[in-house]
Amino acid sequence: MNIDSLIRPNIRKLKPYSPARSLYQSGTFFDANENAFGSTVGLPGYYELNRYPDPSSSELRGALARFVGMSAKNIFTGNGSDEVIDLLIRIFAGPGEKVAIVEPTYGMYRVAADTAGIEAISLPLDKEFQLNVVEVLKNVSSKVKIVFLCSPNNPTGNLLRTADIERMCEGFDGIVVVDEAYIEFASAPSLARKVSRSKNLVVMRTLSKAWGLAGIRIGYAVADEEIIKYLDKVKSPYNVNRISSALAVWALQNESDMETMRKSAINERVRLAKELNALGFTVFPSEANFLLVKYPGISKVAKSLAVQDGIIVRDFGNTPMLEDCIRITVGTREQNLLLFETLKKRL
Repeated sequence: MNIDSLIRPNIRKLKPYSPARSLYQSGTFFDANENAFGSTVGLPGYYELNRYPDPSSSELRGALARFVGMSAKNIFTGNGSDEVIDLLIRIFAGPGEKVAIVEPTYGMYRVAADTAGIEAISLPLDKEFQLNVVEVLKNVSSKVKIVFLCSPNNPTGNLLRTADIERMCEGFDGIVVVDEAYIEFASAPSLARKVSRSKNLVVMRTLSKAWGLAGIRIGYAVADEEIIKYLDKVKSPYNVNRISSALAVWALQNESDMETMRKSAINERVRLAKELNALGFTVFPSEANFLLVKYPGISKVAKSLAVQDGIIVRDFGNTPMLEDCIRITVGTREQNLLLFETLKKRL
């Protein structure tokens, strides 16, 4: 597949902005109108906050490449995965073109499309929340440039079948985006390495979930080198700040800490599912750090939990295919016990 032929013509012709730090990373700087007298605040270990960060986030890309087992040329770092979603739509979908969203799923795909003025068509998952490849391919016209998938899917929690995603990549003449925000909690490996043979596959990942770093907003994409070049071409000059980048590199050097938290979350997920089943909830299988559960009239209960008890869950009662459903993030043992005891009083 020729990636270049899928790019919007104006993006192919675009001459990107060249920030000062893309030319020189060291020296005595007189080129970027930074404050040479220092910073008004500082953090121990984080120096030169008066200077712009590396626009390529080279050290972070290298650390992420080692983690996923790919080349740094296949890695793009963003201000959360939401930035990656926005950039992909701007690169591949132009006026009069569309993206496809296989639902129910993460709401930001549609918001990003709407913001860009791109029509988002909705295609349903099947009753088991799996991808019906034949139906999806039947309903994507030549105007559809991107298909967004999420695996493990949010909010249903299940993994999409790898074979189905591979068939999508083979059968679709556009970009297949697989959002793997929760893959560290799953029983199957990431699809990241498959970008080597599926040039139209983009795998999005994040440090917000298993790594516990939602506050620093680091998302990343693994894709064919040509796609990465275009993401770099259209991104903001300094999209990842110096502190977030340094913290992310530090975290990636401590993978064992993530692994400990990951195992704890999975153990609590199993325990919480059993407890909710005992209360009469239908608990859907999950490969993420949350559970989708169903109970008659649960939307009213969710409101009471928030207003009267300060316990916040995510209500999906008005979402097609998810009537009477809420999504519960797996908490610590103490938090889960509090939820369980409070639910017993409210049901």
